[in-house]
Amino acid sequence: MSKVTIKDCGALGVIKDLSVHELPPGAWTDASNVRFLDGYAQQFYGHGQVYNSPAYAPQYLMPCNVAGARYWMYATATKQFVVTNTGGVTTHTDITHVTARAGVVNQWSGFVFFGVPVLNVGDTSKIPMYWDQNLTHKFVDLTAWPAGVYCKALRQYKNFMIALNVTAAGTSFPHRMRWSHPADPGSLPSSWDVTDATKDAGEFDVGDDQGPIIDGLGLKNSFIVYKESSTYAEDYVGGAFIMNSRKVFGMSGIMNLGCAVEFDAFHFVVTGSDIVIHDGYTATSVLDKRARRFFFQDIDVASKGLVHCSKNPFLNEIFVNYPSIGATSCNKALVYNVVDKTVSFRTLPNVNHMAYGPVDNTLGGTYDADSDPVDSDLTAYNGPDFTPDVARVMMGSADVKLFMLDASASFDGVAPVAYMERRGLSFDQPERIKLVTSIWPRLTGNVGSTVTIKVGSAPDPYADPTYTTMTYTIGDLKADCFVAGRYIAVWIGSGTAYQWRLDSYDLFIEDGGEF
Repeated sequence: MSKVTIKDCGALGVIKDLSVHELPPGAWTDASNVRFLDGYAQQFYGHGQVYNSPAYAPQYLMPCNVAGARYWMYATATKQFVVTNTGGVTTHTDITHVTARAGVVNQWSGFVFFGVPVLNVGDTSKIPMYWDQNLTHKFVDLTAWPAGVYCKALRQYKNFMIALNVTAAGTSFPHRMRWSHPADPGSLPSSWDVTDATKDAGEFDVGDDQGPIIDGLGLKNSFIVYKESSTYAEDYVGGAFIMNSRKVFGMSGIMNLGCAVEFDAFHFVVTGSDIVIHDGYTATSVLDKRARRFFFQDIDVASKGLVHCSKNPFLNEIFVNYPSIGATSCNKALVYNVVDKTVSFRTLPNVNHMAYGPVDNTLGGTYDADSDPVDSDLTAYNGPDFTPDVARVMMGSADVKLFMLDASASFDGVAPVAYMERRGLSFDQPERIKLVTSIWPRLTGNVGSTVTIKVGSAPDPYADPTYTTMTYTIGDLKADCFVAGRYIAVWIGSGTAYQWRLDSYDLFIEDGGEF
């Protein structure tokens, strides 16, 4: 009998685009709700409801600060609110503009400009608006905004505001970028008048291709403009030109508004056919030969405009939220770890928007906010959550709920269906029959809870394996089985355990010959 050890079970993550029999032993051919972090494979931490149930489904989220207190602003199809939790009491305050904005999911854009929340609905009938952080006041029109001008996206660059994909006087200028006069610290721009020679406001059309501008985002000292199939960098140079434009990529743009996030002086971008990381000069694919084809084929074509990104810095992750085939909201995320360079997938609670920012520290670690059953709860009584950072990831759901990510072991009180599967293991001897007699997992979690383990076999690497199913109790040494075949498969997933982690495992195998 020989022992085969599979180490570093989270080092390679999921690889879906390559042949299963040619992958390294530590790679997984499928997984759901399993995070690959620090070389380990573990069930994703869950999410729990916060701020009670809002009256309307949140379409866009943004953190803000009111008199030193942490608030979250959220926009819905017709209204805007801010919400906070004080002394265990949640308060939603209506700050809707007197002229309501008819919002659409993944059409909003916004930012906090020197402490002032600014929001744009992205249509051709309503101008951007801002809120002065007074709870008795509402959103009002952005000051100095030019009459008859609208934009698809509004972003910040240094102390400028930048309007992208502009409509002016009823005419669409899809390639146009227009910027404000730079604002003094703590104030809003005083002018957008591109004809005033005493101001630094200006505009020009970006690029020489046919694709419209979709979005833009600051990167180091530049502002990156993303079109459908090209990318440009805009640099502030002052003087007569004010901004200088240079092409970055001629065949790589962005899929949707909100499909780029900044991390560590890089941009992570979902393009129309890949996911790339770039520094403003050179781009690298993060999905090629991993899961690029699978990801794009798994997106529902009719709802692909909902795809958007968010970062989860505490765990070095970026979430690409998308509607899988048949879904009408984001029910799934491709999760990329920027440090470990692993890919995984997580189910989502019908997310409209996901955002990262400071939260009130009374939201985490309280008994009332913890949705996990007592016998499976892994956090200390009234103690801290899994991710102790004061800045967290918030999710607005089409189910008319607000969730905080990584706040519990359960998914809103329910144990998730989590699993990982590896097919096509031949251990470099595809011609020989392997007799697997036991699996010895190094698996941690609540002792006494169970995890389901399956060991299977297939006559060739492309056939579905026939599995033997075992219930493994955390704390035991092994699970016995008798499985024979040329290609071995391993499946590890949900049982009664709400949270578990696999470090490595051994397979005990006897040689069955070459027949």
